Order: sequence, then C-alpha cells, then structure tokens
Amino acid sequence: MLSAGCASAVSLQIDDYRVEQQLACIPLTDNRFALSFIHSVSLTPVTDFYQIHDGDKNRSRIVQTAEHFIAHGQGLPSLQDEPDALAFEHRDGKFILHLQRPIHDLIVRTDQRFQNRLHLQHQTINLNQWPDTGLRIAPVDHCKESEHIP
Repeated sequence: MLSAGCASAVSLQIDDYRVEQQLACIPLTDNRFALSFIHSVSLTPVTDFYQIHDGDKNRSRIVQTAEHFIAHGQGLPSLQDEPDALAFEHRDGKFILHLQRPIHDLIVRTDQRFQNRLHLQHQTINLNQWPDTGLRIAPVDHCKESEHIP
C-alpha cells in the first residue's frame, strides 16, 4: 500500500548527465528505491532511501526518506538538525537519519571504487556497468519496451 502523496506507478530513467544520453529505464513496483555506495572518505557503506511522490503539474518528484551509515565522514550528517531531518538515531551499530528531503535533480557521481548500486524491490542494478560519470536518475510515467534493463 502506498502512503499519502505517493505517485501512482512510475519508472526511473537513468541518463548519462554529461552527454544527456538515456542509458536505461526501470519500472518501479512500489515507488521506492535505494542507492548504496562506499563512502569515499570513511570507506564504509552508505544507503540512501527514496520515495516517488506526486509533484506539481502532474510530475512526480523524488523525496529522500532516510540515510543509513556506520561511520561519520565528510559530507555525512552528524546532527538531528540537518536540513529536512525528522529524526536521528543510532541502532544496531548504524546511524539512521530520517528525512523528508525533496530532491530536485538526483545526480549520482559513479566511481568503480565505490560500488554504486540502485536497489529496487526485487532487483539490484550495478550503476558501475557504465563508465564513471554523473548519472541523472529521474521519475518518468512509463518506459518504452525497448528501454528496460533486462
């Protein structure tokens, strides 16, 4: 069941940001996804959680709902008063920042060393299958059949 404000079924389009080339399109079954990577300073795993919501003018928007990490490093949150934070906790050896952070343009800077992954309900996509670059991940209404990742 989707929470209030969640968009109806959408897909995620992945583009190479620098050359504006579409690389893939993946249908979502539950309007949620996560991105995981190895932090470049602490060299520890980080997972960011997202949800697709209805936006203005019938366009879907991405909202970051949480960030999970095990070690503080440059660029990681350290206080509950982070922008758009709802709560900050330490549980089972992990720091968890609960958020309601609108993401206007989700650009993932990939690097083979940092194991960038996109996690869907029943699928994990290796974002390092493409050369190290900036990937734009954006919600779209639907994918054309030829655009799906196998």
